[in-house]
Amino acid sequence: MKALTMQQPWAWAIFHGKNIENRTQLWTYRGPLAIHAGARWSDRGGESPLVQRVWRDPHADRDFALTADVLDAGAIIGVVELVDCHPDAGCCQPWGEQSYVEHGGRERRRITHLVCENPQPLCDPIPCKGALGLWTPPADVLDRLQEVTA
Repeated sequence: MKALTMQQPWAWAIFHGKNIENRTQLWTYRGPLAIHAGARWSDRGGESPLVQRVWRDPHADRDFALTADVLDAGAIIGVVELVDCHPDAGCCQPWGEQSYVEHGGRERRRITHLVCENPQPLCDPIPCKGALGLWTPPADVLDRLQEVTA
């Protein structure tokens, strides 16, 4: 199993209706993908109308604001199936983006859509360090993931 680190609240959103992760690299890997919530908060994600709409779902029992201190960070929070990865072609709406500016830079980057299905959030996040790109979790973390997702 591979893992992908995502900033919050994007990682949280994967388990609440977000089925596309936007990246700048095309990957050949398909299969189970552990979602790691990184330590960094995405202001762009926190301000996203799509994320805000999911957060304010009237069926959710949340009467507090979406902020970095209410979501898990530095842990694997669930598993999805990565079923496709393709360059943006104006598809995958509403979550698929065409381009975005990374971390306050000026360069607009071309986007690849990672298509995720079958989200399985973990009841108890598994603390571990994340990494850039696709990465393999340590053996003890993989063992715990096997136990809870079997």
